[in-house]
Amino acid sequence: MDRQELLNINKNRKIEVESYHSSFNFDKYEITDENVIKEVTQIEEDIQQIGKFMAKKALEMGRKLKRIQQILSSHGTGTFVAWFNSLGLDKNMVYREINRWEQFEKYRNPAIAEASVRTLEYIKKNNDKLEEAEIVEILEDPLEAAKKIKEIEKKGKEEIEINFDEKIQKLSKKIEKAYKNIEKWEMEIKKLKSRNDDFEED
Repeated sequence: MDRQELLNINKNRKIEVESYHSSFNFDKYEITDENVIKEVTQIEEDIQQIGKFMAKKALEMGRKLKRIQQILSSHGTGTFVAWFNSLGLDKNMVYREINRWEQFEKYRNPAIAEASVRTLEYIKKNNDKLEEAEIVEILEDPLEAAKKIKEIEKKGKEEIEINFDEKIQKLSKKIEKAYKNIEKWEMEIKKLKSRNDDFEED
């Protein structure tokens, strides 16, 4: 991925409405002054734009950190850690942004740039269990990501419970069949003993 692709990372995302609208409930906090509402909304929009810019830069940083990690991997264990420590970079931040880049490389979803650390960790830990549609749902609405993750986990638990119930029923049938076989075999043993006794008497 080149620099231009990174700069256009949000190109495929939903086109935003021309005028920004705050989702904050001003009425709930009895804020009615139009000037206050207008100023807070404008600053909020600026913060959102800064956040998107920072998310793009974080993704670019992850790409560069990953490249350095690859370059230094052939120069002995601990070289990469020593390198980023020499820059004063935090270990958690370094590996978090490398993970972000790796997730982006894997799923090619621009929303990964803005995803929370928890969301990325959840996707990384569960990528073999998650369907691609579920990953898209989690990423496309960052504010609802935690709720969506809970729904997916709940669904997974319900499926596990259904599987347990099915397994219990199958095992119960096997046990029942085994008991019938034991009774049948016990009857055959009695018949054989009876014949053996008759044979010995003759």
